[in-house]
Amino acid sequence: MTDSSGSYLVPLGELSGAAFDSIGAKAAHLADLTRAGFPVPEGVVLTTAAFDRFLEANGLGPESAPEAIKAAALPMEVVDAVLAAVASLGDGPLAVRSSGIAEDLVDASFAGQYETVLDVRGAEVTLAAVKRCWASSFGSGIAAYRPAQGQDPRRMAVLIQRLVPAEAAGVAFTANPVTGDRAEIVVSAVRGLGERLVSGEAQPDEWIVRSQEATCTAAPEGAITASRALMVAELARAVESHLGGAPQDVEWALAGNDLFLLQARPITALPERIEWQAPSPGAFARHLRLGEWLGDPVTPLFESWLLSRLDNRLYANFRQIAGVTAPQPPSVIVHGWYFASLDFVPSSPAGMLWMMLRHVLPKALVHPRRVAVSNPATARFGVEIFVREWRDELLPRYQRVVDQAAGSVEQLAPDELIRLIEDLAAVAGDYFTSITIVAGFAWKAELPLASFYREHLVSLIGSSYQRLLGGLPDLTLVPPNYAVVSLDWFHPTLGEYGLNLAMDEAEMEARRVRVVAERRQAETEARAALAAEPKLLTRFERLLATAQRFAAIREEQVSDLTLAWPVLRRAVLRLGAVLVERDILEAPQDAFFLQHEELLEALGAGQARDMRPIVADRRRQWERQRRLTPPLIIGETTMLVRKMAEMERAFRPEAAIARGGSHGLPASAGRATGPVRVIRSPEEFDRLRPGDVLVAPVTTPAWTPLFTRAAAVVTDTGSLAAHASLVAREYGLPAVVGTGDATSRLADGTMVTVDGNTGVVEVHP
Repeated sequence: MTDSSGSYLVPLGELSGAAFDSIGAKAAHLADLTRAGFPVPEGVVLTTAAFDRFLEANGLGPESAPEAIKAAALPMEVVDAVLAAVASLGDGPLAVRSSGIAEDLVDASFAGQYETVLDVRGAEVTLAAVKRCWASSFGSGIAAYRPAQGQDPRRMAVLIQRLVPAEAAGVAFTANPVTGDRAEIVVSAVRGLGERLVSGEAQPDEWIVRSQEATCTAAPEGAITASRALMVAELARAVESHLGGAPQDVEWALAGNDLFLLQARPITALPERIEWQAPSPGAFARHLRLGEWLGDPVTPLFESWLLSRLDNRLYANFRQIAGVTAPQPPSVIVHGWYFASLDFVPSSPAGMLWMMLRHVLPKALVHPRRVAVSNPATARFGVEIFVREWRDELLPRYQRVVDQAAGSVEQLAPDELIRLIEDLAAVAGDYFTSITIVAGFAWKAELPLASFYREHLVSLIGSSYQRLLGGLPDLTLVPPNYAVVSLDWFHPTLGEYGLNLAMDEAEMEARRVRVVAERRQAETEARAALAAEPKLLTRFERLLATAQRFAAIREEQVSDLTLAWPVLRRAVLRLGAVLVERDILEAPQDAFFLQHEELLEALGAGQARDMRPIVADRRRQWERQRRLTPPLIIGETTMLVRKMAEMERAFRPEAAIARGGSHGLPASAGRATGPVRVIRSPEEFDRLRPGDVLVAPVTTPAWTPLFTRAAAVVTDTGSLAAHASLVAREYGLPAVVGTGDATSRLADGTMVTVDGNTGVVEVHP
């Protein structure tokens, strides 16, 4: 198309080989995609030559105000070009959009900085919309953006297209912009025009598309179906492929059955590609052992000191008790996240035979009942020994060592503080060993009850065996001074946050009365159903008594695991304060971002290096790693991994496997519907409102006050013996644990139904 200017107006379909500096990056991308056959709405480009002519005719320059641009007159040849554009596109509504020469580049998107005007009708309104686009390149936001990107964004073309009468519109990212996962496409959708999404007027539906499966993680708008999400994802992936394979941010619109491509630009600031590969042979899980207490990546000092001591003490005790040798390594850290080894028993028959003959059998000949606890099938014969040891010896010793340390920590010199930490880590490791045996027996007792219920009772009385385990212990909250959100000593205890977390005592008692009544009703129903089968009834009573007793013991024992943590934190902070005085660190808490050997070196007599730049880099890396969503298991599919999957299936009804939505382990019976509230730390506790569904990485005792507000609980990690499971049962809250990625898949405000009977979290459309 030509006009009196000669080069002011060019149709998108005729822009073969056009330079970015004459039509802008946005128009150039769309021109390329139009030529390739993508469904781009018909349009024309008012080139940068028209913009230059406009500035020249009005004597405007780089420092002109946006208001001056809007008020200036258009030269007649530019007016003619715009009128020709309107005439070529017909009488329907138009979209007038900026196309800056520095816009939509790989390292500079300028997203949201330039103007877009929709539903433009008629010549006069189109002329005004063009000037609005030009004026936006002189705004204050652009002035601030320009130095950061090293680009000159003032020269601009304008894209004029037919407006798609969209029933739904949105964006699609061909890589997850939060996690960096290139295998996922994230589709956001709103009803009507996409401007409602861009402006923040509407909260969009969110879909995750992976391997031709679309999963809805939020649906406040109900804008599209799964099939439409797959259609959008297919278009976005085709655009990415055509543009060279770089991840793309694609704008789209749906009108009837027609899908249109509105824009494509590279995703800027995408997290690095993450591969979750085990650094050593074998299988590793992040939701077992210490992983049940770690909902964040670990800090360097915890990894290299306290975590190492706890791991080593645990396996030293296992070897002493039952001759079980420690896996090498006992755990690994991948992208900052903890994974426990699943190879604590040999996977080969020959290896198992050697361990039994060389290590286990000699122990069994001397202490058969103590060795029995190492095998789930025989653990019941020896667990009572360890219950007595915990109550009579270990807990009193732990309390005594902690009390002595608390009384001296403020007066000790650095070398004495180091010895204090080592002593506390050793006794904490002994206590954790006891937890794995005594509290860990809770799931070993629960599994046969679940299997029995599934085989003999579910067809007669329905529901879930979990009703039999609700309202058992008199729940005692862990005191705030040693209630922790994570075993990583970097995180303050609940008491240090100074939060007002008063719980409604009347509400707590009402819930307890209701849950106890439901449990007793379930017991009555089960006994009535088995009355005609005396042998089955006797077996049921034995399984029930054992499971109920150890469900109560588990929470009682676990509540004291972190007795030492306030003193451990205080000791590290005192060491950090010494390094601040020596001008090695900026603040005492920076000590948590040193490696153990670095800390010892810095505390030594020699001249230590300045660790502040290293600490700053590690903090930034840790914050990036917090945004990742690690899998529950990495490494090889071993015999033990398959065995774990089989045990989990025993807890989950068959119907849950085939249903849609997020899946985890059914941890506390019941169903509840409410809006999602993703809570990651105590700083966010006050965001949880009564009736919300609490979605968290993990819930340790510090999270218990939230359970009186929540309608249900969903966690990324955890097991049936985890804190979230048992406390949820005490409060009568439906709970699903071990979902792997609920905090990243479920968005705040999304309405979900949590089914604690089946382990399914259903997203409402």
